[in-house]
Amino acid sequence: MLCKIKFTMPFVVPAVNGFWKGSTKSRGKHLCFSALHQARLPIFYESWGVPDTLEGRFDCASLHVIILLKYLKGSLAQNTFDAFFKYTDLTLREEGVSDLGVGKQVKKCAKFFYGTLKSYHEGLDGKTNLEQALSRNLYGGDFPSSLPKVTAYIRACDALLANHDFDTDHSIPWPKEKNLCSL
Repeated sequence: MLCKIKFTMPFVVPAVNGFWKGSTKSRGKHLCFSALHQARLPIFYESWGVPDTLEGRFDCASLHVIILLKYLKGSLAQNTFDAFFKYTDLTLREEGVSDLGVGKQVKKCAKFFYGTLKSYHEGLDGKTNLEQALSRNLYGGDFPSSLPKVTAYIRACDALLANHDFDTDHSIPWPKEKNLCSL
């Protein structure tokens, strides 16, 4: 009886029971955490003047996830996005936002995220000025002297990710912090 069942089961069973779905979820989570790790580099807050506040860190994390999402497709992009907002939800809860208020705050964060996604993608594609988008979204309208360095960094990240094969290489080629000082 057992041998008969073994041979009659279709090969698609792992996909049906969620095996492959879990794989893209974990890859999406890994990619999200890679972007979050990069956004936490001290150079952003100590040298480049990104506000070292909850909002400033969310803005910097959003920037990195947005650059990454530009090159992800399908369920991998969706799972990376979902992991980012699960992390955002958790962060808000840890910061003391009440259970009833978390949903409203996440909704505000999502609205900001979609607006910045559009402005950063248009800036990277040359349709609008990337420096103005960074000034507006990352620096609250200020134009710090480090803005050209941040713009060069974002363009370097964009170029690295554009040439990256996400299907075969699971690590992200973010620029190393020691190399950022020379920008």
